[in-house]
Parts: sequence; structure tokens; C-alpha cells
Amino acid sequence: MTTKQEFEALEIPLNYTKSTRPEKIHIGLVQLSTDHSLEVDWTKLSGSSAMVFSSRVYYSSIMTSKALNDISQGITAAADLIAVGLPMDVMAFGCTSASMVIGSKKIEALLTIHHPGIPATNPWEAAKAAFRHLNTGKVSIFSPYPTEVNYPLYQELRAEGFDIPAIGALRIQNDTDITTVSLDSMIKGVEKILDQAKTDALFMSCTNLRILDHLEKLESIFDIPIICSNQAMFWHAMTLAGKSPKCKGFGRLLNS
Repeated sequence: MTTKQEFEALEIPLNYTKSTRPEKIHIGLVQLSTDHSLEVDWTKLSGSSAMVFSSRVYYSSIMTSKALNDISQGITAAADLIAVGLPMDVMAFGCTSASMVIGSKKIEALLTIHHPGIPATNPWEAAKAAFRHLNTGKVSIFSPYPTEVNYPLYQELRAEGFDIPAIGALRIQNDTDITTVSLDSMIKGVEKILDQAKTDALFMSCTNLRILDHLEKLESIFDIPIICSNQAMFWHAMTLAGKSPKCKGFGRLLNS
């Protein structure tokens, strides 16, 4: 048997030089344990412009204000697990409804307590920034959430100056079921919402809603900008990091 001393004599010492960090935007992402869609969508959007480093935080999947607020207890620990030793350009938290319930300022503080000096985003804050970027005063909502979540969402958007002509709700009780909503159901739902009133844009809320690949189809059918959570948060993350994202095929927001 070879001893350690004999092995050290065989081992060839090598030198190395350090390469620079890749010239791409580095995004640190905390997503939910129940999310089946966000990282898949962001893989399509990041392309050659960004690198996404993620971890997950526990969520019970129950769509209640209490369960969504409880997510806040694990955000900092999850953020601390992201690519230790690698500087990020921007931090992101992936849940629209939880961001609304917890509050964007608290989310930012939880994400960046050990990542000081960098900006942070979430889908709720990103969506509002996207509405303003597209100059949309009237925003109708396609929501998968139950009424308990939809009511504060509606109230907070109105409090920030947005007119909400219509809001349609699937009233799904568990986050993991949102990923199963069919494209046909979404198209029919959007049609019903837009039949109610004139609107400047439509927001399709939730990072688990599998709508990103179909945004341009829906925009061509209904001839209005359609914003979804995953698209808006990627756009906002890149914007906060100083880069204007251009991702053809994923809606007007990423082509504007």
C-alpha cells in the first residue's frame, strides 16, 4: 500500500492563474420549494446575458396570507446559500403573492442582509415597475389565487395609482396546482377578462404560471401588452443591474 509520503512524492505540483469573473449579469435567486416554472423560464431568458444562481425556501403551498407571510422566515438563510464566495449583481425573490404580503422593503432587507450594497427585486415590485415602464395606467389582472390573496393585491395596486378595470380569478388553493393550468384555460380566461372593460395591459400573476412561452401568442390575439411574473422580474433584475434586456419571443416588455 502506498504511504502518504510516497504519494506526495508522486504528485506533481501545478500552478494556476485566476481568470476574471464572466462578463454576464450575476443574479442570485431565492425561489420557493413549490415552484415548478421559474428556473425553467429564466433559463430561456438568461441566454448569453446573465447567469442565475439559485436556492430554495420552504413553502407549504397553501394559498393563505399566513402561509405566504411565513415564507419570510427562511429567505435570508436561503439567500446565504447562493454561490458562496461569488459576488452577485442583483438579488431576486421568486414569489409574487408572498412579495405582496410580506412587502418589498422587507423582502429586499432579507435578501441582502449578507449581500450588502446590491439591488434586489421580486415579481410584485417588478410588475409594478413594468406597468410604469409601459405607461399602462389601466391594468387588468389574470390571477390564479383565491380571493384572500386577490383582495389585497387589488387594493394595493389601486393604492399605488393603478386603475384595475377587471380581475379574473381561478381561485386555486395550492401553489403546486397553478403549474397545471392549461393554455386553453388561460386564453379563455383572458378573453373573459378583457370582455369586461377596456384596459391598457394585462398582468398574469404568479411565478408558477406556465405562460412565458405563450405571451406573444396572447399579445397577437388580444393586441395589448401582456406581462407575467417571471418575465417582469427578469426584466427588472437586469434593469437594476444596469443592463437593458432584449429577449425576442417573450412579449413586448422584453422587446421595448
